Parts: sequence; structure tokens; C-alpha cells
Amino acid sequence: MNSTAGPMARIAADSRPVLVFTVALTVAVALASFALSFSSLRDAALWGRVPESLAFLVPVVIDASVLVYGLVALVLRARGRSSAWAWFLMFGFTVVSIGANAAHAYDVGPAVKVLVGVVLVALAPLSVLTSTHALASLVVADNRAPAAAPESLTLPVTEAAEVAAAEPVPAIEAPAVVSEPTPAESPAPPAESPASSSAPVLGPVRSSSRSPRTRVSPMAMQNTLPGLDLPGVMA
Repeated sequence: MNSTAGPMARIAADSRPVLVFTVALTVAVALASFALSFSSLRDAALWGRVPESLAFLVPVVIDASVLVYGLVALVLRARGRSSAWAWFLMFGFTVVSIGANAAHAYDVGPAVKVLVGVVLVALAPLSVLTSTHALASLVVADNRAPAAAPESLTLPVTEAAEVAAAEPVPAIEAPAVVSEPTPAESPAPPAESPASSSAPVLGPVRSSSRSPRTRVSPMAMQNTLPGLDLPGVMA
């Protein structure tokens, strides 16, 4: 008889115990690697004529720089910024540490020992420069803060709201529409009747024949108009 197997219990990769164990194991590996590399880099620092009392600082500069640039690269990537330079410095210091440890273990010749010692000593000021740049890129903001406005031109939010509520908003009146006076319509000319338009215009009638003038004798004129004496006219 076949029985249906239930879901198998698995370890969640994102669970807190797994993350804590991974971080603790990473720290243990880093400390063990630093302890093993410390003695080799300290002896290699003597090849570069570093005093024995200060030789222990060389492994701190080299291995600690690897950790610093690794963390800076992770932070810059999380912020969405370019982290190529941080990764480059991290791998560069890692290669130097690997080469110095290998040279110390292999027991190279005097010429190579001097070269390795010179490289280790020369990386000290470079580590200071790159570490300062890394610190500035993390703590200094890229965008400048906006300049504060003058106090006379700004009001708190509450006061601005009270002023806006207290002041009445004037109503916007629509502009009056002025109608342009229309020109007076001129009366249409009276229509001419067909009779007046068709009838010809007649001028004054003059008689073609002249009436004969009646000649009045001087005697009749004298009798008609008393007191009018014409000399040389006989009655």
C-alpha cells in the first residue's frame, strides 16, 4: 500500500539562523586568513627596510584595505552608483597580499625580496588616499541642500493656511459685452409706378404763332392816363 508522502521540511535560505551562521562563518574565515597573512606580510615588510617595531602595520594596511573597499563597493552598488573603482582597489590589494605571501613562502632571491618590500611600503600612502576617497563618497551627499528662503518671504504652514482662509477671494466678474450700434438702415427708395415711369415728361407748350400787338395811339393813351401831356401831340 502506497502512502502519500507529505511535504519535506527544508531549511529556508532567507531565515535568520542561516544568515547569522553565514555571517559568523565569514568573520571566522576572515580572521583566520588575516592571522595567517599577518606573519608573512610582517616579515616581508622588513625587506623594504621598515623598522621591526612598525612592521606589524603593513599587514593591517594591506588586508584591512581589502575589507574596506569590499564594503564600500557593496554600499555604492546598493545606492545605485558606480562601484567599479572600489572593486578595482579591492582586487588590487588582494593581488599584492597574495604575491607577498607567496614570495615569503617560496623564499625568493634578494632582488625579488627588495621589490616586494618596496611595493608594500609604497602602498601605505596610496591606501590613505583611496580610503579617504571611499569615506567621502559614503558620508558626503552628492546633491546640494536647497538654499533657505528669506524669513520675510516665508510663513509657517499653519500661518499661511490661516491667512489664506481669512482673506476673502474676490469674485471674478465677467466683462460686460458692449454691442456695437448697427448703422441705421436707409429707407429703400420708393418704387416707381409703371405709369409714371412709362409716361413721357412734357415740357411747357409754346404757341408757334405770335399774336399781333395792338398799337395804341398817343391820343388814346393820353385820354387814358390823365395828366400825361406829350408835347407835339395834338388833342
